[in-house]
Amino acid sequence: MKEKIIFVDFRKEHEFELLQLWRESFHKAIGIKEDTREEVVNEHLEFLQSLNPCFIRVALEKNENRVIGFMGKEGNLIEQLFVHVDYQSKGLGSLFINQAKEEEEFLTLSTFESNKRAQKFYEFHDFKIVRRGFASFEENPWATNKEQLADITYEWKRVTKKLQS
Repeated sequence: MKEKIIFVDFRKEHEFELLQLWRESFHKAIGIKEDTREEVVNEHLEFLQSLNPCFIRVALEKNENRVIGFMGKEGNLIEQLFVHVDYQSKGLGSLFINQAKEEEEFLTLSTFESNKRAQKFYEFHDFKIVRRGFASFEENPWATNKEQLADITYEWKRVTKKLQS
């Protein structure tokens, strides 16, 4: 997988492809039908545009120059990590996580409780649950009940080996 992709900083030209990838991946992950109404798509575009582009790393398929994943990371916080549905379970998410681990001593992120695949993925990568709670309806207009907003916060800390004297 690593030889077939390149990582680049977010550019405006990635915006609509990234939006489509994010929406498809998100809806698949939480198991709800994608809402394609124009006002909802525009809300998602506005949210994407509100993110600081300096903190978005994009994975492109080398030969096609096609967006296949992205990670939004600001300092120790991974705010977004989405992989194109055709590229899931092929190692791309692990490449993103390993890049983040190389850059930081400590990472934190949240995922919805309904996203069981993400939970397994983060736990495989040594993230530990530190908190359970609920995301807000205001930031998640797709939700129709509180249970859909149940989320889990994970943390990862670099393990340093102690030298024996």
